Amino acid sequence: MVKLFFFENGVNERKHAHSKKQPIIFRITIAAFLFFYGSLSSLTAQVTILTDSLEKPIIINHIIITGNKTTKSYIITRELIFHEHDTINKYVLESAIQRSKENLMNIGLFHFVEMELIPDIQQTTDVHIHVSERWYIWPIPFFELVDRNFNEWWLTKDFSRTNYGIYLSHDNFRGRDENLKVQIRLGYSQRLGFSYAIPYINKKQNLGLSFGAYYSRNHEIAYNTFDNKLQFVKDEDIYVRKEYYGFARITKRQGYNNYYSLFTDYRKNNIADTVVTLNKDYFINNSTTQQQISIGWTYRYDERDYQPYALKGHVFEFEVVKQGLGILKNEPDLLSISSSIRKYWELTPRWHFAAMARGKLSGLTEAPYYNQRALGYGLEYMRGYEYYVINGQNYLLFKSNLKFTLMPTKIIDVS
Repeated sequence: MVKLFFFENGVNERKHAHSKKQPIIFRITIAAFLFFYGSLSSLTAQVTILTDSLEKPIIINHIIITGNKTTKSYIITRELIFHEHDTINKYVLESAIQRSKENLMNIGLFHFVEMELIPDIQQTTDVHIHVSERWYIWPIPFFELVDRNFNEWWLTKDFSRTNYGIYLSHDNFRGRDENLKVQIRLGYSQRLGFSYAIPYINKKQNLGLSFGAYYSRNHEIAYNTFDNKLQFVKDEDIYVRKEYYGFARITKRQGYNNYYSLFTDYRKNNIADTVVTLNKDYFINNSTTQQQISIGWTYRYDERDYQPYALKGHVFEFEVVKQGLGILKNEPDLLSISSSIRKYWELTPRWHFAAMARGKLSGLTEAPYYNQRALGYGLEYMRGYEYYVINGQNYLLFKSNLKFTLMPTKIIDVS
């Protein structure tokens, strides 16, 4: 028998301890009893299951890594949200495994990453991680257009305005995610150089180092802008511009999504007298030579599902750059702050939307033409305005796009 206690006028019985009124006792019917008993039993079972799952978390015993013939194991474990001997709730572990897979794919060393839980009879489990490594040594021949985009090149269809050569790239050098690149570029814009990047130089695996140097030269360059279109000067007998460039960068990775870097670079440009005749403001002081030392600091928060082609997540970037330290002759004196944010949404499994906003602010110091690139260069182009550029020191750009997956990802095992 189940007893329900009700208090007259909705007042707690202890407030009327002096009263002789007693609580009214109701006997409920068998039907009501069965109804309440069934509901309570179901609720009790759900609470018990939830309580058991919360009270009995999973203990990670061992992390087993296979497939890494080249990659060092610590490069892989650095990207894991979980570690050996961690005690984690089952649902939290499932989320951690998914995020760890994304982290491993984003370092660009593997085709596929698979993770499997191997539980034992106790409340412990092993985690088996199997990676499929990429081919890391690539002699990559290339052929590219030198114009800012295909539409601009199509106006002339001039195949002399092309570059060709080879990249020698050794990714995952020494199995430590290091990168060594050598570039030999011929054709319109000739270049010779190298770069080397070490992602981790300390035991905590959060500090990295990269450096490189390049030499390039051109028979033709853009010397000015008229009606928002680039004007070119060309001389087949001499190189109208020669450039020497070197850089060094220290990076710090905090956690899994925060990236900081401090960099410095040196750049020296020599131009032909013809360029100065056509545009006396190409460099400072009517000079045919300009040198500059730049220092900068960048921050990036990156929480995308797959960095090379993101469909979900977001990334925020912030940069401060000082061009010219006042220690070299004909050196510009420029300070700029730039920032961007990109956001990716999954609307349906095959429809995705992305938006980006980017802006730049510079000081009041007048910049020479060489240092005034703004919209229309590189990734800072506007759709429908491919033929035009906008030079300046301050700008704001917003872009968005809608994507549809024509062919969903499909894995075919040909082994």
